[in-house]
Amino acid sequence: MEIRTISSSQTFEIRHPILRVGQPLESCKFVGDDDDATLHFGAFDEENLIGILSCYVNNGSHFTQGKNHQIRGVAVVEKLQQKGIGKVLMLHAEKVLKKKGCNHVWLNARVIAKSFYTKLDYLEIGTVFEVPMIGAHQSLYKKLNQ
Repeated sequence: MEIRTISSSQTFEIRHPILRVGQPLESCKFVGDDDDATLHFGAFDEENLIGILSCYVNNGSHFTQGKNHQIRGVAVVEKLQQKGIGKVLMLHAEKVLKKKGCNHVWLNARVIAKSFYTKLDYLEIGTVFEVPMIGAHQSLYKKLNQ
């Protein structure tokens, strides 16, 4: 497996069937996808894209100091889930963001996936909230730099 930088449109191949089931393809386009500072990573098995993750410069409502990033669109093709691909993508993103001086990384996780992030030392922040047409979410964060 190899992690590579990819374009926002390449993420749709996995975002749509995994994260936006039953929704139009346009729902895969996230605000900030094409910003210069946004990073998109893909996990590849040979030339097959098998996992994705995107990072956005975003302090959100929880952080007012420093440079912080939001991770969105973490997904792995269904037949390869729970094989460590998501973990490799997360650790790669954290390493890159830490080098870029990121203070905190945060995300809004589906509640059903929360344990994946807590096993990677992410901490809950705020309360559970509902994302229309997607489900219950919880914000989590991790400190990368002091």
